Amino acid sequence: MENVRIRQVDAFTDVLFGGNPAGVVTDARGLDEGQMQKIAREMNLSETAFVTPSDKADFRLRFFTPNSEVDLCGHATIGSFAALHEEGRLDPARSVFTQETNAGVLEVERCFREGKPVFTMTQAKPSFRDTGASREEVARLLRVDASELLDAEPMAVSTGLWWFVVGLRRLAAVQELVPDLAAIRDFSERHGLIGVVPFCLETLDPEASVHMRAFAPFVAIDEDPVCGTGNGSMGAFIGQASLVDFDEEIDLVSEAGLEVGRPGKVFVSLQREGGEIVRIKVGGSAVTVLEGTMRL
Repeated sequence: MENVRIRQVDAFTDVLFGGNPAGVVTDARGLDEGQMQKIAREMNLSETAFVTPSDKADFRLRFFTPNSEVDLCGHATIGSFAALHEEGRLDPARSVFTQETNAGVLEVERCFREGKPVFTMTQAKPSFRDTGASREEVARLLRVDASELLDAEPMAVSTGLWWFVVGLRRLAAVQELVPDLAAIRDFSERHGLIGVVPFCLETLDPEASVHMRAFAPFVAIDEDPVCGTGNGSMGAFIGQASLVDFDEEIDLVSEAGLEVGRPGKVFVSLQREGGEIVRIKVGGSAVTVLEGTMRL
């Protein structure tokens, strides 16, 4: 019988039991794909990350939901690097590290705010595509009136994973959403999406820039509390649609997780070159809430 050390880390928060929980195995050497999937299913979190050596980057990270592997996960990346930091496996003289993922080799930066480490990941270059969905179909997915949608057309956006991003006019409309999860699951399967990200530019926290939620029933996550890749796709959409005014770079603060009792804060940085959104960074804090051993 083999024992595997595992953590549960709450990402995009510096408060226990907030943000988005991720499983993290910081030494996954010797585990095969089937074992990783079993561990992720047993943890039953939206994602569990597995860290192994890499000949292309500082670390190799793989991410599993309870039922499948995904190419990239923002909150599990933040949680993994926070755990590696706690274990003393990040060179204190460095501030930038690299991770090899199924979405490519991506940078993760470490800085300190009020003495606490904050990790920021560079996501894949944004890609955009039209699903052909009408505004009425989109409104039915979210169970809102079509008049609640922003003029900016909803669109599939990827910064590593494909999300369908929908802007709404009012904070109350986002807070009160009770979407049609079965329809979202079918829509996601038909269009090759992880799920749907509704957002608005009205916020509860006056220091926040945007309020968002993320629904991903197709990958067995009815609502992801504070989603890193969802925030990345949303940030790219906001920049591409010129919903905020900036020239080359802007830093946004996203609030999420409040509707499911796990409030979190995500720093989303956008960079534009030649009128095109070319780089998205997503970052935040993380805290370990559980450490233990799983038997295989």
